[in-house]
Amino acid sequence: MELKLWSPFLDLDKEWHLDFPRFGREFVGAGFRPSIDLVKKDGELVVTAEIPGLDPADIDITIEDDILTIKGEKVEEKEITEENRYVHERSYGTFQRRIPLPEGTSPDKMKANYDKGVLTVHVTLPEEKISEPRHIPVEINS
Repeated sequence: MELKLWSPFLDLDKEWHLDFPRFGREFVGAGFRPSIDLVKKDGELVVTAEIPGLDPADIDITIEDDILTIKGEKVEEKEITEENRYVHERSYGTFQRRIPLPEGTSPDKMKANYDKGVLTVHVTLPEEKISEPRHIPVEINS
């Protein structure tokens, strides 16, 4: 008995001659892009990124020109030949996520930790300047 991967999208594609995107290697070719969440909480911006399988030493976090950059590379553990590969859904490659920060954010007030494949970066936000609304009188031309 031959082992076959069933996919309803591929069956539809064959049946109706549609051009659905493939969910195998071609789809993975887009590279690795970690999902992130941004939350503003207690005067901090908390950035969480799912980066499973990476060594924390291989993650580079910087702030430059009020842009928080998280970058690294997820490397495939071992080489597998195409004739031995059945399914390839995991993504690998270099990644870079850039998050704009408010002006005046200090890298000295930033900390990061990594636990169970999730990177959490805490960025202390500068104090917001609350300005009073200014009324501008309307002049009447006579």
